[in-house]
Amino acid sequence: MKILLVLLVSFLMLVTSDAEVLTVAHPSVEFSSDKTVVWSPLFQATWDAIKEKTGGQPAKIEPPNELMTKLDSFVFDAKSVMPENCWKVWAGPATQDFLTQVNREAAAITKEKDGPFRMEGGPQGSVAAFGLLDREIEYDRALYRSQKKAMNFVTSTGPVALQFFGVAGEQSAGFGETIRVLSYEPDKKSHAVELLCEKATESVIFYLPPAIQNFSTACDTIRAWKRDYKPGHELWGEIGDPGFHKNDSLRVPYVNLDVTAEFPELLTSLRYAKNGVVPWRIYRAEQVTRFDLHEKGAKVRVESSLEAQPFGEPPPPPPTIPRNFIYDRPFFIFLWRDKAEWPYFGAWIGDASALKPFW
Repeated sequence: MKILLVLLVSFLMLVTSDAEVLTVAHPSVEFSSDKTVVWSPLFQATWDAIKEKTGGQPAKIEPPNELMTKLDSFVFDAKSVMPENCWKVWAGPATQDFLTQVNREAAAITKEKDGPFRMEGGPQGSVAAFGLLDREIEYDRALYRSQKKAMNFVTSTGPVALQFFGVAGEQSAGFGETIRVLSYEPDKKSHAVELLCEKATESVIFYLPPAIQNFSTACDTIRAWKRDYKPGHELWGEIGDPGFHKNDSLRVPYVNLDVTAEFPELLTSLRYAKNGVVPWRIYRAEQVTRFDLHEKGAKVRVESSLEAQPFGEPPPPPPTIPRNFIYDRPFFIFLWRDKAEWPYFGAWIGDASALKPFW
């Protein structure tokens, strides 16, 4: 099963929405649990690039902006988190020559004829930032599509009959080495499984939390489980078996979303650089996200852009028992590199807006 991940990002986003899908810029940002939400630390890498281009860590932000402060203080090792040779960020002058360069290099990575980015342009001295992640991975063993049976996904407005994929019964015995059970707590109606990819160098993780969590809390929890995971046969066939065994059941709904968002909150504050003489204002920030998850893999494409200009005034604020790993209510999806501190893509499936109804 193949998973294609393509992220094209030009700055970091805050929480924003289009239809039923939200985008968060920082993993600790809270969101409504009954919405579908996406996040990637590639946004942070792009923010860091343009921050340095506009003078580094700001001395002050006027008016105070909590999200900008979170982004400025977040520290992570992008090289260990992002897949090798599959990502890049750019920051430079907001000129046609720079845009042409970025699109040429982006097209070389995506193997497409043209690059995805555009630029509105601004006064002389403006800057722009873009980021790209293009990654394809394969499950170490593919799952199966349900042809005749639907899965009821429970939302805040009631159950919805959906298409799904997975494995069950005797066939589950063949997945003991490729699906890891990170947690199984039936009393809390919570569980997490890790599907190994690329000979266990990467994975896809499905996590059904016991209560609503933001991405930061969910990642902290999964990070600890991954660190403490120990394969073995002493619990073979029991409820605490870390391996996926015969008669275990895994069911995951198909996901399909397409959302375009703007980020007005990033336009409201001036950033005064410590080693600069003029404040900077972000005057454009947008993102397009497409994500598909199915029995043969997943495709993710995110295109986002940000442009900043010096001096500008901010605009006014806008208005072993056999175990059942059934993802039939809101849950997380993560794409995670082995031994990395953070996943390189995450989604919270909080409602059925991005899910495929049963025929």
